[in-house]
Amino acid sequence: MKDLRALLIDCRIELRKAVRDFEKTELCDRINAAIIEAAKASQAPAAAPAPATASAPAATPAEPPGKTQTANQVGLAWQTAARDLRFSHPHVYEALGQRVMNLLGQKAMVDPANEIEQLNKSVLVARKLKELADQQRGEAYAERDAVIKERDDLLGALAAAVPELDDSGDRLATAIARVQVLQQRQGTGGGGGSRSFGGNGAATPAAPSEGPIPGPEALAAIADGKRKFTKDQMEWALGEGMVLSGFRMTHVELLEQGEAALAKMILAAKKG
Repeated sequence: MKDLRALLIDCRIELRKAVRDFEKTELCDRINAAIIEAAKASQAPAAAPAPATASAPAATPAEPPGKTQTANQVGLAWQTAARDLRFSHPHVYEALGQRVMNLLGQKAMVDPANEIEQLNKSVLVARKLKELADQQRGEAYAERDAVIKERDDLLGALAAAVPELDDSGDRLATAIARVQVLQQRQGTGGGGGSRSFGGNGAATPAAPSEGPIPGPEALAAIADGKRKFTKDQMEWALGEGMVLSGFRMTHVELLEQGEAALAKMILAAKKG
């Protein structure tokens, strides 16, 4: 209690320096009353009650609780008064806070209420960021699923347009090969069983109905560009070309060279 009384006296001194006519204010009276109560509380334990004798009357009972202020009540009263100064006299509150910090030997003090408020704001910001991240993740997943569906639809359409090429482990390479087959058909005016016209307008004969393995005459006609492989013959020719190349060429590379080059490769191997 002696330390509290000394602190209140120092606060009163500093307030007198900072505020004109501070002695006339209600806060000065409250501080004076708190100093007196602190002094009484510090002196109360020293005065031990005298023992009761037969001739002397018994000591009067202590005052009922609540009549004298406790140290906690004095501290709360001082805290309330200081908070009032924060709004009524901000400069006095700042000077008083600086004096308290000097007495406590601290460089800075954090108001618990402000700290809790900052923590609440940080939690709200983190929650909003998480909601935004979840929304963006969901949109990204939806876009990915849409792209996958479009890709599968496109690969299915190519497989239906060029069924003579079997699906391999590399779906992209097979799709590119099917696109090249379609380009060749477009350039020649049709598929293996259709009729096409040359540059002079004359119709070239369609590929005859043959077995899956073309004969020398059919290979020679294909090598000269007079006809095309049938569907079954194309599958056989691609496999044969890969074998003849020592598997150094894929079916895509063989298709890039054209059916005539493929037929010439097979004829050269048969003649050799």
